[in-house]
Amino acid sequence: MNIGIIGAGVTGLTAAYRLARAGEKVTVFDRSPEAGGMVRTFQMGGTRLESFYHHCFNSDTDLVSLVEEMNLGARLRWKAPINALWVPQGLYRFTTPGDLLRFRPLSLAGRVRFGLQVLGAKRVKDWKTLEGITARDWVCAGAGRDVWETLWGPLMRSKFGDSAEDVAAVWLWNKLVLRGGSRSKDLKNEELGYLEGSFGVLWDEVARRIRTLGGRICLGERVDRIVPREEGVELSVSGSLQSFDQVLFAAAPALLPPLAPDLPGDYAASLGELPYQANLCLCLKLEGPPLSPFYWISVAREDCPFVAAIEHTRLVDPAAYGGTVLYLSRYLDATDPLFSADDETVVARFLESLTDLYPLFYPDLVTESHLSRERYAQPVVGLGYSGRIPDLRTPLKGLYLASMSQIYPEDRGQSYAVRLGREAAEEMRRDVRRGL
Repeated sequence: MNIGIIGAGVTGLTAAYRLARAGEKVTVFDRSPEAGGMVRTFQMGGTRLESFYHHCFNSDTDLVSLVEEMNLGARLRWKAPINALWVPQGLYRFTTPGDLLRFRPLSLAGRVRFGLQVLGAKRVKDWKTLEGITARDWVCAGAGRDVWETLWGPLMRSKFGDSAEDVAAVWLWNKLVLRGGSRSKDLKNEELGYLEGSFGVLWDEVARRIRTLGGRICLGERVDRIVPREEGVELSVSGSLQSFDQVLFAAAPALLPPLAPDLPGDYAASLGELPYQANLCLCLKLEGPPLSPFYWISVAREDCPFVAAIEHTRLVDPAAYGGTVLYLSRYLDATDPLFSADDETVVARFLESLTDLYPLFYPDLVTESHLSRERYAQPVVGLGYSGRIPDLRTPLKGLYLASMSQIYPEDRGQSYAVRLGREAAEEMRRDVRRGL
């Protein structure tokens, strides 16, 4: 088959590799000059670094298997970092069950109820039972209102804004199960992995193999239109027409209808109604010693402009970058003025709160900064979300859709995107065998 893929992110590249390895002719298009999607990289201190923070869990079997398949397993380093929680009462270590018992902003009863709910999440056999209840109601019923108001409420509002109280419990349940599944057997340490040289090394190798197998990756090429034909699908790419037997659209669903006006109106409308939060991610390189002993600090303070501070060099040797590397992440609605503000305004807003979080920080320590923006960064999972997920097949014969919104009940993550890319490739080949 002659297959076109729109989107050179993790899902698109994985699907392209699997199809090319199976003997299909593959062409990947992406309007960006660099492959990788949200795993795209830039140079900091002479070393490649992801524009958006990345690590993997030891439960990310699809990603780890792909790393091994690309002969990069020796470069995947594992570490058990220390995490923390920043609340109005101060900064608290928040890594082990013992840390929870010492978390004084919650009453002792609240700490116990919270711990029991985390343990109970593992015993949920059917996640669909949590689709009809909000995360807020689930937490309040299982752990108490004080746990929601002190911990989860501020975190959820920082991530989902005005939609925080509409997010389904299944989203939060999945987070608890994922983090529990990445811990050591004694539950004390959460093991995280990072690929030496950045995860960009992995996607470079996948792209190299696609080309070796005869595939093409066309970066900086914008698809203007998708047109179904009696036999196959035609793409207008930067003004030129190209014909394919099948096309996979591996990008946010809302971006598909403007390119494919032949989609049925109700289907097109349903794609546009899948809500996403945008993201601002600021990466800083700093002189001097580490800012804290913590890798990841979750921010449960609504007076702070970012929801997480990730000291990357607590997971990776700072010598690789010539200094401390810190990510600051903020989720927000795309209509929020901060999302479209100039870089200087965003950086200034973020730095204002750093002095409150890190006593050792002052602005003159910053030697490099890199701000990244992503319009479609986080699906907003509402009640009954499974009934809204689009199928891999679209109503147009030969046109497929694979996006972050379709990995539910899992949340964002490279491993799930790898799995989705593989499943899309398998589905496309099965449909040919079936004559669909």
